[in-house]
Amino acid sequence: MKDQPDGTVLVKGPWAATVSLVAEALRITGRGRRPVLGSAALTAAAALLVGGGIVAGAFAASWGLFLEARRAAELSLANEDSYVAYADQWDGLVTVAFCVFPLLLLVAVVSLAWLLTAQAVIVAHARESATAGTVPLPTPAPAPLPVPVPGGLTLRALARRSRPHFGAALRVQLLTLVCALVPGLAGLSVLVAIESDMVPGVVWPTYHDPATVQFVVVGRILPVVIWALGLVLLARLSLATAVRVADDCSATAAMRRSWTLTRTARPHTTGIFLLGTVAVAAAFTVFRWVGTYVAHWVGLLVLATTEDNVWVTGVFVLITPVAVALVLLPFALAPTGVLLACLRERLDARAEGARGSSRVPVG
Repeated sequence: MKDQPDGTVLVKGPWAATVSLVAEALRITGRGRRPVLGSAALTAAAALLVGGGIVAGAFAASWGLFLEARRAAELSLANEDSYVAYADQWDGLVTVAFCVFPLLLLVAVVSLAWLLTAQAVIVAHARESATAGTVPLPTPAPAPLPVPVPGGLTLRALARRSRPHFGAALRVQLLTLVCALVPGLAGLSVLVAIESDMVPGVVWPTYHDPATVQFVVVGRILPVVIWALGLVLLARLSLATAVRVADDCSATAAMRRSWTLTRTARPHTTGIFLLGTVAVAAAFTVFRWVGTYVAHWVGLLVLATTEDNVWVTGVFVLITPVAVALVLLPFALAPTGVLLACLRERLDARAEGARGSSRVPVG
């Protein structure tokens, strides 16, 4: 273990390297908590405004369907008939959902591109601040010259430095989403094929027919393996935004560079990516639990404003915890972005060191 002038720590062993990297990311997050939390707060506010507007528009477009569902339910109850909720309105609601989900996904992609770009800029600024004090003064000098040490990174400065990289970062996220859809849809297609009886010898289990060995292998293990390969693919491309900020290259070049950097450190990169994923998933679970308390008051408000329409109230109560978790999720994604940017620096430094050692003449 050896301390470096820029504050990083070089350690031996995969576990020690992981601990050192996480500690460095936490240290940068703590020292730059204002821009880190500020960028997360701006993202959460923008997601709340834009995403909330999209959801509000969807409810406005489908409000008549909810009223029809209420009338149909009350008429069936009055006639003592059995009924299925939203039986006649389901197709219309699905049509609205197919229009809303792509818009919400676009909001998520834009938010993620901005967050990862901002965190990469914060890490670069932290490294500049750490190394600025080691810059030697020019000699001879007529008078003492101050060493240029960057000051605190304000949100305005963060936005100014992130703006040139945002377009390429957005393209990186869109290309990564396309790459992630391939294994994701492939795993789902296996399940759809089994349910449609398109796989010979594999039958979907029922209450009377338990799962067979063929179904466990094809219907359970195979989709998980495909999705796991998708996670590895995402881990290999997760450094592309940080590469773009550091190298000022195109989106495709950043993705190729990310793939190259992670080639010699696949287990380490995948482990760091999974660690960040687990942390984000845990934060999402906590935020969703907090959202259940918000959903209670939202339900009471909707009941009071819709003349006790339990049908639309039930939908609000169901989506509110998830909506609250998604709005607060940037506060967990921002430290993860710092971790990925630090990982890019480590791998890039190791690649530069290996390239330099290969140029040393022998003998």
